[in-house]
Amino acid sequence: MSEELFDVCFYGILQPGRDKETAMANMAKLFKTDAAKLTPYFAGGRKVIKARVTAEIAEKYRGALENVGLIIKIEQTGSAPAETTSAKPAPTQAKTATTAEPPAQTEKTESPIDTGGITVAPVGADVIENPVEPEPAEIGDISNISMAEPGADVIENPVRPPPAEIDDISDITMAEPGADVLVNPPEVEAAPVGDISGLSLAEPGADIIENPPPKEKAPVPDTSELSLD
Repeated sequence: MSEELFDVCFYGILQPGRDKETAMANMAKLFKTDAAKLTPYFAGGRKVIKARVTAEIAEKYRGALENVGLIIKIEQTGSAPAETTSAKPAPTQAKTATTAEPPAQTEKTESPIDTGGITVAPVGADVIENPVEPEPAEIGDISNISMAEPGADVIENPVRPPPAEIDDISDITMAEPGADVLVNPPEVEAAPVGDISGLSLAEPGADIIENPPPKEKAPVPDTSELSLD
C-alpha cells in the first residue's frame, strides 16, 4: 500500500510577535547553518524546506520550525510507491535508490538549505530557550545620569525639577480669601478719551452704509494754461 507524502512549506510569514532577525538566527541555529544563507527563504513566496516526507516527519519539522517563529504549511505532494518483496535489489541499485530523492518543487534560491544531516527536536520542545544573543548596541555618555536609592518609588515620588525663576511681582495684589473675582471683578480705570466735540451722530434709523453722508469734493486746479501736443 502506498504512503502519502508531504512538503514542508514556508511562505515568509512569521508567528505574531516574532521579528525577522531573531527568527532567522534561531532557524540558522536549528539547521546549523549561516543565517545569511536563509535570507531568500524570508523574501516571500513558496519555499519548500523539506520535500516528500511522511506525515509524521512533516509534523516534526512543523513543530521545530514554528517554535523558532515561522508559520509552516504542510502540503500533500503525492504518494510513495508500494514496497515489493519479490526481489531484493543489488547493493549498487539499493544505494542509488536511497540517495536519488525526487527534487523538491521549490522556487530557485541562491543558497538552498541542506537538511540531510540535521535532527529535529521533539514536538513541543522549546528551542528558543537559548536563542542567539544579538550584539549590544553602543551606549553614549551616561556620566551625568544618577540612579535612585534601592527601593525608591520613582513613579509615586518623581524627582522634582528646580522651579523656574520668577520676575518681580511686588506690584501684584490678591483678592480677599473667598472673594468671587468673576462675579465681582475689580474695577478697571477707564482710559482717557480725547476731544470728540467735532463728532456728530446720524438720525435714529438712518442707513449710514447705504446712504453715507456726501463727502466734500477736492478743489480742481486751473488747467487753462495747459495744452496738448
